[in-house]
Amino acid sequence: MNYWKHSLLSKKKFNGEAADYLPIHKFLDSSKLFYFNLRHRVLLHNTYGIDLCTRKFGETVINSANQTILVRDIAAEHCKEDLLGVVPTLNQWFKYVDEELVRHIPKIQPANTVLQEFLMGPLLMSGLPATLLITHSNFGVYLAKELLGIDEALTLAGQLGATPVNELLQYIKLIDRWQYTADIKQLKTIENELS
Repeated sequence: MNYWKHSLLSKKKFNGEAADYLPIHKFLDSSKLFYFNLRHRVLLHNTYGIDLCTRKFGETVINSANQTILVRDIAAEHCKEDLLGVVPTLNQWFKYVDEELVRHIPKIQPANTVLQEFLMGPLLMSGLPATLLITHSNFGVYLAKELLGIDEALTLAGQLGATPVNELLQYIKLIDRWQYTADIKQLKTIENELS
């Protein structure tokens, strides 16, 4: 489902206008810019991605109906719409990983504690070294730009070199049905409203 359809569903669920929710949905689907495949969801369609949304957009947004909506609720609904009603953790996504993955994730230790904390975020949340593919890749550089600013992103890019996240995602196996099935009821809701 694309971010505009997610925005239309948010309008239905939270009131206001679809445009009120577009930036959040666009951010959650920004991983498609790096890998236009179902595996892109591994990167932000999880509780870690929801946490990043609240860091980027704040705890709440005020929609055009002047209602205060929790950003985490909007982001969680996005996950549910794409993942058969599931809001997964990183541990659920990384349950089936080829052990070779960890060897392909670059090891870096930036001197800057803000950047170091950002880089270690997925590991601290999950306890799984494989989750570092999110921040230790070109997608991590993008996230650093979005959350920390261009200077931190350039620092990270200089230390990482060219580490394409699409190559790292090949080591993730999609086995559980929720990992590749959208919520059909949600899709039908949109189709009915648009026709």
